[in-house]
Amino acid sequence: MSAPAELLDLIARMVRVDSRLPVEERLADLMASEIRLAGLEPERFEVAPGRPNVCCSARLGPGPGFVTLTGHLDTVDVAQGWTSNPFEPVVRDGRLYGLGALDMKSGVACAWFAFRRLLESAGTDPSLGRVGFAATVDEEAFGTGARALLETNYGTSDLILLTEPFSGRDGADPVPLVMPGKILYRIIVEGRTSHALCHPERGINAVDDAARIVLALSRLPLGSDPVLGPMNYSTLKIDGGYREYSVVVPERCEVIVTRLLAPGETRALAVAQLETLVAELGLASRVTVEIAPPSYDPFAVAADDPGVEAFRSAFLARCKTPPVFGGLLGITDGNIYQAEGGIPTIIFGPRGKGLHEKDEYVEIDSLGPVVDVLVDTVRRYFAGRSG
Repeated sequence: MSAPAELLDLIARMVRVDSRLPVEERLADLMASEIRLAGLEPERFEVAPGRPNVCCSARLGPGPGFVTLTGHLDTVDVAQGWTSNPFEPVVRDGRLYGLGALDMKSGVACAWFAFRRLLESAGTDPSLGRVGFAATVDEEAFGTGARALLETNYGTSDLILLTEPFSGRDGADPVPLVMPGKILYRIIVEGRTSHALCHPERGINAVDDAARIVLALSRLPLGSDPVLGPMNYSTLKIDGGYREYSVVVPERCEVIVTRLLAPGETRALAVAQLETLVAELGLASRVTVEIAPPSYDPFAVAADDPGVEAFRSAFLARCKTPPVFGGLLGITDGNIYQAEGGIPTIIFGPRGKGLHEKDEYVEIDSLGPVVDVLVDTVRRYFAGRSG
């Protein structure tokens, strides 16, 4: 099924708007205009100056419940090597190319079209309840937009449909019902300075001790999950020593390490495990382990959750094959909505390639089915609630 021309036009207009974080306001304004054209007044929640979440909702019938369709407005920066202007959409060979075309302006557009289609049917189905649409900021950095959304009435949603680009078509691109959490360790190593040539033995070298910690990280008891597999870690930054050249033993070093958490693991457990490892090293430096933002908790959505059942049925009806569920070694706003907000979250959207890479594209023929499945999922979910 090809995508409606109007949907493609919206995605193209969105690509032309530079929304590299933290400058999402112009794209938020575009979505606010779309909401007004549909006859609703957008709700604008300022997450930070010039960084608004833009939302709307409508009661479509007397049924119980609240379902929100959502996605993020921000993109990462432009990767090197683009073969076209990343802010000028290019349609070629059944693909639409542009920065954010896949991650996730097409997903936001699909969520909006699904909401609009449901809005047009208001009053025709007594099982329908309240449906919302939310375009948020800051997913690619700290998740402040999603966390701010939880503090509004949208945080009372019973189900969230997050239109990140996971198509559920095969095991390489499953709809993730299980996702890890992430802790960002900040390891502060404090030693003692001394002359690095004449009397290095009088000092305590914080950089040397930080290096010993980094080398020992492979001994961390990382978790594992039957769906996700083994967790991992990566050292992201080591910062210590002089700013202007000086022959002194460095007295301070800071190390940043990211670590994935399996379902069942907590941030407190991860901190305790690293503190135990550091204590076993017997370092002369004083070492403090902190949690730096952003950190997230893991989650798993039950396979028999009513939202999952509604999505499974809608996907099968529209795509003529059951969706493939799985896990994802990554982080989305779903970690916030599900793990922190306690809202069952289904992550499903268009197909394509190039997330955070050059020549990112969305497959045009995946867009129409995504809208259809979203609409049908909402209808089936409310029908199930109405019994």
